[in-house]
Amino acid sequence: MKKILLAAVAALAIVGCSQNEEIEKAGEKAEINFGTIVSKTTRAAVTNIDSLQKSGFTVYAYNTGETEMKSVVAKGLGTPFMNGAIATYTTKWDLTGGPYYWPFNGNVQFFAHATDASSKYELKDSDIYPTITYTINDDASKQKDFVVAQLYNQKKTENDVKLSFLHALTQVNFSAKGSNNNLKYTISSISIEGVANTGTYSFADSTWSVTGKAGIYTYPIADNAPVSGTTISDLDQAKGALMLMPQAMTTDSKIKISYNVYNATDVKIDAVTDAVISLNNTAAWGVGKKVRYTLTLSSEGATISFAPEVGNWSTSDDTPVAPPAE
Repeated sequence: MKKILLAAVAALAIVGCSQNEEIEKAGEKAEINFGTIVSKTTRAAVTNIDSLQKSGFTVYAYNTGETEMKSVVAKGLGTPFMNGAIATYTTKWDLTGGPYYWPFNGNVQFFAHATDASSKYELKDSDIYPTITYTINDDASKQKDFVVAQLYNQKKTENDVKLSFLHALTQVNFSAKGSNNNLKYTISSISIEGVANTGTYSFADSTWSVTGKAGIYTYPIADNAPVSGTTISDLDQAKGALMLMPQAMTTDSKIKISYNVYNATDVKIDAVTDAVISLNNTAAWGVGKKVRYTLTLSSEGATISFAPEVGNWSTSDDTPVAPPAE
């Protein structure tokens, strides 16, 4: 998972009388500012510093007084003093409704997510932790790497407060190989269907409750993507992977693939259209996980087998980050 550091830096400032109950005397007021650091990535669809600066992020902050997050009860977070403040970037991060200042005392609980019109942040009276409802875009080229973050029990300090964002969705990619070294294949389309497109994310346990069914998610591949013999070919494109809702697979969940089969002299000997691979009872898609399905194309194009590979969403330049302890 990529680390996005959200730093709260102490600075002298003066605010209006309406905040006097929340902050220390004028000479000791500390403004909350933000800075971000994101490790580099070559995947265009994955959030990095450039994409975060374009999309921005949204922050909520609550002062729970002497109560730590693990002891908060329903309605215990109270009214946020950062109520959906949107961070936008020019030469630095600016917050709508700011400036914001550290409370005089007590614990501050931070919740944040990538600013995205498809998301809805909510804290119900019956809940202890907030939730976010999010809908996956049907168009793969418009899907985003939706990231979330939380940090608990922060108090006024001159040190940086670091908020690590984590990937909330599942990244899905495909590879393919043939079952015969003497044959060649060209793949024209791969899609996933029968999976939920909407879910509600809980900050309580970093899980999704899913609803709704998507139509078809078409995986972006090169035109007539070539596969030669039994050598595995990764089908990833510059625009990145599918970004889908974490969930368990059902009887409706499936992969569809269309491809042509050629012999050693490049004569087409078979064509397969919309062959179906059931995903029922296969491994569930986890939060912040990447799933790669390796499809094995039969020599006659009549059957398809697959071997899913599931791993942490990380590359050589990032480090998985667990949800913060309370």
